[in-house]
Amino acid sequence: MIRLDERLETIARWVLEAAGGSDAPRAADVGCDHGYLTAALLERCPRLTMLASDVSGPSLEKARRLLASLGLEERAVLREADGLDALKGPVCAVVIAGMGAQTILRILRAGREKLGGAAVIVQANTDLPELRAGLAGMGLGIEREAFCEAAGRRYVTLLAREAAPCVLGEREALLGAAARGVRKEGQRGYFSWQRSVRVRELERIAPLGTDRAAQRIRHSSRELTWIAEALGMKTCTVSELERLVGEIAPYGLAEEWDNVGLLLGRRGAPVTRAVVALDLTQEAVDAAKALGAQAIVTHHPIMFSARKRVTDDDREGRLMLELAEAGIAHIAAHTNLDSAPGGVNDTLMAALGAQNIRGEGFVRAGDLPGGMTLGRLAAQARTRLHGEVRVYGAEDTPVHVLGCCSGAGGGEVALARALGADCFITGEIRHHEALDAADSGMCVLEAGHYETENPVCEVLRTALQNAADALEYNLTVFCPEVKPFGR
Repeated sequence: MIRLDERLETIARWVLEAAGGSDAPRAADVGCDHGYLTAALLERCPRLTMLASDVSGPSLEKARRLLASLGLEERAVLREADGLDALKGPVCAVVIAGMGAQTILRILRAGREKLGGAAVIVQANTDLPELRAGLAGMGLGIEREAFCEAAGRRYVTLLAREAAPCVLGEREALLGAAARGVRKEGQRGYFSWQRSVRVRELERIAPLGTDRAAQRIRHSSRELTWIAEALGMKTCTVSELERLVGEIAPYGLAEEWDNVGLLLGRRGAPVTRAVVALDLTQEAVDAAKALGAQAIVTHHPIMFSARKRVTDDDREGRLMLELAEAGIAHIAAHTNLDSAPGGVNDTLMAALGAQNIRGEGFVRAGDLPGGMTLGRLAAQARTRLHGEVRVYGAEDTPVHVLGCCSGAGGGEVALARALGADCFITGEIRHHEALDAADSGMCVLEAGHYETENPVCEVLRTALQNAADALEYNLTVFCPEVKPFGR
């Protein structure tokens, strides 16, 4: 017996149901390719005859050989033809699957008069909303939908019959029966996948900055809202986003002098999209606005020093005003994210391949399996941190335990040494701090403030997205590539 995947199995079941109690049912497989579906249907229903057609002669020959090997060739008519040109006489079902929506609609429009009362079973690899709208417009009403996964892809199969033509709105064309509250098996997985497809599209086109990209972003944003409704996702507020950040990097870990948490924005405002960046820069604000984000989460905070006025006379004031005007909230996780497990310093150590990471506060140490020379470690840091590295020490010095304090951490050398480190990496180190390190026998790598901290942004984005997904929040978190110094 021919075994079909989940996608073709649904189609086969619907064809057999359409055949019903007829003594001599006949169905058509348009674009039959290898002929597996045709063969499986003939095996399962001895009363059935099939018309199998394809525009490809070689594909049709494969189907012919398959049917002959199973002794089914006498109950099948194979025709090399385009679309419904091969259809002669009435059939109980017409199958058109494995094509793009535009191709399926072209075939149906060209042979519309040949369909009669047949069940039209279609499955498009692309542009499902276009397929739904096109079927409705030509008077083929969708009666059934089935969702499945096969070979790592998600599919929707539709069964339509003769009906009065109608116009589908964008929402119903996208959601189908779900727009009316109908729930189907596999529907949730399909819409979750569709949501991820649109998020990837937003990430891809947002940096383009063109009018066409902006139009597509607005369209995708509407679709994301409708998909979230279909999934029954909950609304996330600025306050809830602040709480999620605090669960990843507890605010109690922040230094007394720091400025963390919600720094600008309305707590009750809804957030469907958020951006993670190292700093609140014009580039980060522009990226958030392009994505339609309502919040920016950064490592470095604004208002780090006291302000008596917010005007457009300085960089920070301009950015604060722009955020307020755009309705974008700002949340910061600074020294709390430095100290948090899995935070800035743990991320830096992991990026450089350290294991058995230990330490607390701002300082970490970890073992380098097998050890390496200082020169090799510096080269590895340049590659993985994407920046220049200044080396303090002889490049042939062996290194077995690496210590770190990201950012401006040059004053923490002694704490790293106490954890057993024989080399220390930081973003910035003062001249006298480097001299003291050398005097104590420590090598130092100065890899840049931005470069040693920026890797945490993607880690924070992933953690926030996972937390939001677990709570079923309609929140998508982005981490656009933002280079404040143009490199």
